[in-house]
Amino acid sequence: MTSQTKLLIVAMTWATLFVLYSINRFLIRGRHLTRPSKVFLSSESLSAKPPGTLPSKVGVLFVFIVNIITIILLLIDALSSSIDPYLAPVKVSLPLWVNVAGSILFVIDEIWGFFAMVFNPNYTPLYKVPPHQFILATQGPYGLMRHPRYASEALLNIALFLFTGIWLPLIGLIGWVAVYHQARAEENYLMMLAEKEYGEYRKKTNMFFPKLR
Repeated sequence: MTSQTKLLIVAMTWATLFVLYSINRFLIRGRHLTRPSKVFLSSESLSAKPPGTLPSKVGVLFVFIVNIITIILLLIDALSSSIDPYLAPVKVSLPLWVNVAGSILFVIDEIWGFFAMVFNPNYTPLYKVPPHQFILATQGPYGLMRHPRYASEALLNIALFLFTGIWLPLIGLIGWVAVYHQARAEENYLMMLAEKEYGEYRKKTNMFFPKLR
């Protein structure tokens, strides 16, 4: 699979999801959420600092950033053949069927991440203190796992490698430990804000994988 084809798949996937996200944000505006669980915070809760430590936040950003850098390298590779010798150290020649499987996994993963953002009105790349009234995300992908966006970005480390043949995203696997600790800190924080609602939700779901019933 050529770099141009890979870049086209990325561009078409992102463009489609961007249009759908814009429609959801400006037209639908959360009306797809059925009986959302609303939480009201006290002034003390609002003054609390965001959950997580500096190392956990840096680790999460690292997982995201290596994926972005990989896409940038793919863009450079697709637009300029003269740069190939310089990219050779970070590229691995994989069979076509692996690239195809990786491209399918990439598209599915991006769609999953898109729905994770759509079903979480409070979504930010790193957790922030929510507003006085916020909706607890428990629907869509959140009905299957508590951290679908983190799971999506972590899985993207593998999908991008299989898809592009650039091994750089595999370095992001180091950051999975930080993702776990950041997610756990966010859960403890939400238990403090909404112990009853979040506690019931947490019993029904796993962190990063669907719960086998």
